[in-house]
Amino acid sequence: MTIDMRKVKVLLIDDEPFIRSTLSQILINIGFKNVYEADSVQKGLNEALRVRPGLIFCDIHMPGEDGFVFVSEIRNDGMPDVAATPIVMLTSDSGHDAVLNAKELKVNGYLVKPVSLNSVKRAIERALKVTLA
Repeated sequence: MTIDMRKVKVLLIDDEPFIRSTLSQILINIGFKNVYEADSVQKGLNEALRVRPGLIFCDIHMPGEDGFVFVSEIRNDGMPDVAATPIVMLTSDSGHDAVLNAKELKVNGYLVKPVSLNSVKRAIERALKVTLA
């Protein structure tokens, strides 16, 4: 299956501006046109409800609440379309506990920083069950 990437809204949640900028540029290079950003869990939740993205990339370790709190909140949201949003965890933590926690929260992908164009493409393909050109 293929998708029109120009129509898919992508939300990036990471407290590091450099990471958001880098991933945003990678997504634009892949063909996405609607990329939104948030620098905290609370702002990410607000953006997810406002934008209704088709895909979310979320960092795990952020000041205050972490990415697992975000995923838990989204998955338990009362709106089925928001709760079902594919989420790819974005982290420098490849430890067993973090990966296990992500699986328990039914995330759709796990991407370890630093990311590359190809690793982002593969994560998107798995999360959205599509093939990118």
